[in-house]
Amino acid sequence: MEKRLIKASPLSSMIVISALVLFASSSLRHLLFKSSAFDLGIFDQAIYLVSQEKTPISSFMGFHILGDHAAWIHYILALPYKIYPSVYWLFIVQALALALGALPTWYLAIQAGLKESEAIAVATAYLLYPVVFNANLFDFHPEVIAVPLLLSAVLAARLQKLILFCVCLIGLTH
Repeated sequence: MEKRLIKASPLSSMIVISALVLFASSSLRHLLFKSSAFDLGIFDQAIYLVSQEKTPISSFMGFHILGDHAAWIHYILALPYKIYPSVYWLFIVQALALALGALPTWYLAIQAGLKESEAIAVATAYLLYPVVFNANLFDFHPEVIAVPLLLSAVLAARLQKLILFCVCLIGLTH
């Protein structure tokens, strides 16, 4: 029998499947012309302008994107836009962020003393929570990317890991 180098855990499988479902859902919504120009359009335009090294002044709002959403993550998100400018990058990042929120949720459950199966159930509840799906489905919002960092900050605080806690808080200021 052949040894596997990487063992797939139920949690990692759930995260991958959830990320794919979330990405497919938001992509399908966009393909069916159900995404909005106001939210998705504002962020797509701003990130595109940053990727082109132009001032991200929204033609929808008439002012700099950081004047409305002070999210420095726009500058990081502009990097893949340099390769290929597409809203699908935003959908991928948002889906991954929401799906990855299951990981600190699982760790919090383990840290609280739950058994492995119970921790998996808690992570599953997080992934099936309607707000997670609906936040993903409604276009793109940079604050959604903070979800796994916020959960990780809570975990770090509970574990009394000050440096990790500070790193998460700095990441939350995106």
